[in-house]
Amino acid sequence: MEGSLCKLPEIVALKKKYKAYLYIDEAHSIGAIGSHGRGVVDYWNVDPKDIDIHMGTFTKSFGSAGGYIAGKKSLIDYIRVHSHSACYSSSMSAPIVYQIISALNIITGRDGTDNGK
Repeated sequence: MEGSLCKLPEIVALKKKYKAYLYIDEAHSIGAIGSHGRGVVDYWNVDPKDIDIHMGTFTKSFGSAGGYIAGKKSLIDYIRVHSHSACYSSSMSAPIVYQIISALNIITGRDGTDNGK
């Protein structure tokens, strides 16, 4: 699998100019690029608030399962109520959540090492 790196600052400028929404798929970048390992938004040093929807997976850099969608509370509430995948699924198991938390701690350096750099 591979992904491509967009010129995010230029896309954010277009988003603001045309009052559009911006959805970023960080599946290949979260945990892999950026000075803090936080993906393409971190790589380009873009304000995360300029991105309307952040989406990613926990299967690549995190070595786990599942994924995430992040955005404004009103958007997440809407997705929770109207998304078939949210309505007809179950929560993650505790070991999977622990794996994700552990990977996040390594990526961000909160584990006291620089292994995630």
